[in-house]
Amino acid sequence: MRSVVFTGGPGIDSQGVLRALLPDDSIISADSGAMHARELGLTPSELVGDLDSIDAPTLAWIRENDIPVIQFPVAKDMTDSELCLRRLKIEEPILWVCSLTGRPDHVLSNLQLMGRLAEEGYEISATDGVTWVFPMSGCKEIRMRTSDRRIFFPDTKYAVSLIPLSAEVTGVTTTGLGFPLVGATLHRGSSFSVSNEPTKETPVVGIDMTGGTLLYIVTPAV
Repeated sequence: MRSVVFTGGPGIDSQGVLRALLPDDSIISADSGAMHARELGLTPSELVGDLDSIDAPTLAWIRENDIPVIQFPVAKDMTDSELCLRRLKIEEPILWVCSLTGRPDHVLSNLQLMGRLAEEGYEISATDGVTWVFPMSGCKEIRMRTSDRRIFFPDTKYAVSLIPLSAEVTGVTTTGLGFPLVGATLHRGSSFSVSNEPTKETPVVGIDMTGGTLLYIVTPAV
């Protein structure tokens, strides 16, 4: 079973998120993420956070539905998002529904947190219903079918970017992209691997790497 964690922030595409959900997903909310879940007609199994950003109607809805609340103090050493994610079992897959277009400090912190969790062995991905982010760490590979309508849609041009989080990412080989890489070394801070794109005829986009940590990002090229 996959855990789907909703956190707060702007720019969540409701239809895109609903397409990403599976029938047996377990829904969890971190603070104002419950507002997104409520708007989508989803009832979380629990609410985690300091409750400093959730609105009154949603908090009333949480209580009316007897949803367990795991409350933390406002003054703490982690964000509500990290507290919520770290309550989950490392061996279970996680989909993180979060803002990828909101406050830059929050977005950057969340992306770095994903990389850290991937280094620790978590299987995690993130989406706002439009863009998808997949952290990769160590000797890893990802195969993604372009027929997967959770992510790709016909007649939409996509950008595929590989963003190194570690100083170097080694042995990077790609398939199904217009500008392929073969055993490349990527360096943090370089734009070399930004904004590639799937070839029109490819059924699968593949990324292989042998070391380091990166973010594999798929987003409409607009």
